[in-house]
Amino acid sequence: MATPRQFTLAIDHPHRQTLDTFVAGENRELLQALKQIEAGFSGYWIYGEQGSGRSHLLRGCCLAAQQDDSSVNYIGCDDFTHHADGLAAALAHAGQFGQLVAVDGIGAIVGDAALEALLLAVYQRLQTEQGRLLVSHHQPAQTLAYTTPDLASRMRSLQHFQILPLSDEDKMDLLRRRAENRGFELSQQVLDYWLARGPRDLGALLIDLETLDKASLSQHKKVTIPLLKQVLGY
Repeated sequence: MATPRQFTLAIDHPHRQTLDTFVAGENRELLQALKQIEAGFSGYWIYGEQGSGRSHLLRGCCLAAQQDDSSVNYIGCDDFTHHADGLAAALAHAGQFGQLVAVDGIGAIVGDAALEALLLAVYQRLQTEQGRLLVSHHQPAQTLAYTTPDLASRMRSLQHFQILPLSDEDKMDLLRRRAENRGFELSQQVLDYWLARGPRDLGALLIDLETLDKASLSQHKKVTIPLLKQVLGY
């Protein structure tokens, strides 16, 4: 059974998921809100399509809070897909620990009365202790079917922010930064070709980036359009 743990510095090797490395695009208001530390209890519901950066933002907030010597508790619900008891234990732990609690992927909790009760206890503790709650999902809180009315009202009352899709220019900026973090360059010519023929989904582009990185290292070649065609088939 998976056991609860305090969040430790999470690195998506070799890319650290911080608020400063998040390419905001049209999401500057959201990023600014997350960087601000409000007095009293605060809660945010962050939603957006898969690959939009929900986990990046929650982990970035946890990293920032740790640097400010705040205690944090990050619960990646996808880590407990086959361990419902582990998710319950993680929520129970969060009911007692963490000035900041981040629940990444609340869909795994909603619909289960026992898990909902544990999350409600987390909310109530943070409200009493003037803490901070971050929740992520791919839809707004109003669209979910809760079994616990009290939890439903509290989740719906959180400040809602939708992560808006990045423009092609922003995607290029993100891919260029990630490539630089990995130690190689992406020319504008390569990026133009890639975005014109590759997938639109950011998550798929990042998977392709990792594939290109491995191919470049194994073949001792720079990332060029011919290498991109060879490796990705575009």
